[in-house]
Amino acid sequence: MDQIVDAVWARLHACANAGKERSPFTMLQAATIGLDGAPAVRTVVLRRAAREQRAVMFHTDVRSTKVAELRRDSRISLIGCDLDAGVQIRLYGVARLVEAPSETRAAWNASRPRTLIVYRTPLAPATPVASPAETHAAAHGEDLDPTDGFENFCLVEVTVSRIDYLDLNPAGHMRASLVFDEGKWRGTWIAP
Repeated sequence: MDQIVDAVWARLHACANAGKERSPFTMLQAATIGLDGAPAVRTVVLRRAAREQRAVMFHTDVRSTKVAELRRDSRISLIGCDLDAGVQIRLYGVARLVEAPSETRAAWNASRPRTLIVYRTPLAPATPVASPAETHAAAHGEDLDPTDGFENFCLVEVTVSRIDYLDLNPAGHMRASLVFDEGKWRGTWIAP
C-alpha cells in the first residue's frame, strides 16, 4: 500500500507543476454538496499538491457558487483519471477557503495573466447574461492594474483524509481504499 500512496502523491505533485503542458491529473472534477442539497460537480485546475500536509490546492472566484457551498459544508471530493494509464484517483477531504491576502498574494503573483482574467470579470460566475461579451474583462492594456480582480481571488486548500485508487490494469483490475489514520496512511484492497 505504501507504493500506491507514493504513486498517488507523485502523480498529483507532477500534475500540479505541469506548466504549459497539461498532465492527466492537472484537471480534476470537484464535487461539493450544492446549496439545494444536490451534488454539484465542476472541473478545477490542480495548482499544488503537498504530501506532507496531505493537501491539494486550486484557485477559484470568491463569488462562485462552489465557495458558497464550501462555506456551508466544507466536505469535498476530487477525482481525476489518466485514460492512457487506466488509473483513477479519488480524493476525499475537507476544504479550507484561503482568502487572506497574506496567504493568496504569492499564488496570484505566480499565475499567468491568462489565468487571472477570469477574476477581473465584472460579474460573479453563473450570473445570467444576454451575451458572453458582457462578461469579458480587459485582457491587455497599458492601464491594466496587475491587482485588478485580486479581491475575487481565493485558494481552496483540501486536506485529504481518504484516497480511492483504481488501476484498470489489463492483467487484472486493482482497487485500494486508503485512509489517513493515527498519523499514517492505512490501506485495504477492495473489489473494483
